Amino acid sequence: MNTQHTQTLPAAARRRLVLISLGWALVALAEATAYTVLALAIAKHQPPGMVIATAAVALFITVLVSRSGYLTGARLAGDLFQGVGAAFSHAKLSWFTEKNRTLVGTVAGQSIPALMSVPAHQLQTFILSPLIPLLLLVGIAIVAGPLTMLLVAGLVIIAFVAQLFAQRALSRADAGRNTVEQAATEASLEFIDHLELLRTAAGPDRAVSRLEDTWDTHEAALARTNQVSTPATFVSSLASILPLAGLLLFIASTAMENPATALALIILTARASAPLDALALAGVSINELRTTINRYRAVLSAPVLPEPTKSVQSVGHAMTVNDVSHITVLQGVSTEVPEGSTTIITGPTGSGKSTLLSLLMRFDDPDNGRIELGGVDLTDMRYEDLAKQIGYVPQDPVVFDGTLADNIRLGDPSATDEEIIHAAKQAALGQVIEQSPLGIQQSVGHHGNALSGGERQRVAIARALLKQAPILILDEATSALDTATEAKIAKAIRALPCTKIVVTHRDAETTWQPTIRIALGESSGTNK
Repeated sequence: MNTQHTQTLPAAARRRLVLISLGWALVALAEATAYTVLALAIAKHQPPGMVIATAAVALFITVLVSRSGYLTGARLAGDLFQGVGAAFSHAKLSWFTEKNRTLVGTVAGQSIPALMSVPAHQLQTFILSPLIPLLLLVGIAIVAGPLTMLLVAGLVIIAFVAQLFAQRALSRADAGRNTVEQAATEASLEFIDHLELLRTAAGPDRAVSRLEDTWDTHEAALARTNQVSTPATFVSSLASILPLAGLLLFIASTAMENPATALALIILTARASAPLDALALAGVSINELRTTINRYRAVLSAPVLPEPTKSVQSVGHAMTVNDVSHITVLQGVSTEVPEGSTTIITGPTGSGKSTLLSLLMRFDDPDNGRIELGGVDLTDMRYEDLAKQIGYVPQDPVVFDGTLADNIRLGDPSATDEEIIHAAKQAALGQVIEQSPLGIQQSVGHHGNALSGGERQRVAIARALLKQAPILILDEATSALDTATEAKIAKAIRALPCTKIVVTHRDAETTWQPTIRIALGESSGTNK
């Protein structure tokens, strides 16, 4: 059985991050070596040859790792998007609620692009900042002895503790900002999706009132972060100059005899304390990075439907529903859909018609009971094999950017233009094809905005007809069509040898001439 997707980054992404982390560690070692060689050359009046050589090596390694960081970031984004695709290919469709769709949009539009910068920027800060001071302390010990090294180490530790307190203060202040930011994103998407309704129901001013409330909350969260960041940044700035200031006092108080050694120590200490300044706002960065990764993990861990390693092959295409219950919509539904029948599912709004269809296609599993296809429980079939058996037209037609042919060919990628035209005409799209000299190669516009609502429904119907699946499921698929066009399409579909399952609010007796009727909203679904 397939298990729920792991909540960590994809293995390929982790490998890339490990490799680039080792690269930045090598950069720290090379840079610390170059500074130590420079300090020794100053203190001992050595020729500059070795200094130039180590500096050149350090520069080469830095450029190489930095460039690799950018390339790794691009590849990392590809790995992360592939991880999302793998998770979604088997995720329960019931998981895609309004809230989770907003989360997916945030991850795809913000989180993954933000994670692209990790190899080249964040890892550089998080690895170089602690490693360079540690390595340069070894250089200080070589130049001036262990006692001086211990002094500088003590000053660096004090500075680090001060930075740590500043970071924690920033993290606490920033802890709730991402939650508020997510709420603001959700409110913005809700406003855009329902703009017409909000304007007509509440008026132009009141329509944005809920959105303005979330913006105000977001603004307050940012203000809290800014209020804390000012004193925290001031403390971290003082901490960053503490090691150098302490060393200068030490040199002045001890009257160090060798000015060259003093200069070498100043150079090493200044470089050792410089990365501490980069950690000043790391608390916010770490918090932001943690939240970004958690969002990605939440998407990656979308619940999946268990599948067998090998499908059990069904015998025929009759469907049986045995005592199925699902959430509060369906309770104890039992019914049969014979192979080749035309089945109409009726019932009032909220009776579970679309929910039953989603279970028949295994978008989710019932809470109780079982659904069989050809005598085989759907859970014993791989979803890929089940999907081949079903053509589906949803209540809201889905049309993508591209041509008419592109959209219909989704039903069968290997279909010829002639087969596409035939399916289109079965769906009453002949007039649409003829209205343009490009025929089926005409553009449908952005998300099909060049087509009417009824034409978009007919594109979705043509796509399903082209698939020629043994089971065809239509969920209010003709609701935007006039009676004559619906009757024409229904006649073409009735003539097909497949099993037809239709949900409609219209009078279906004349149009669809059903052989089986399933009424929901009573004590159970029943055949009539």
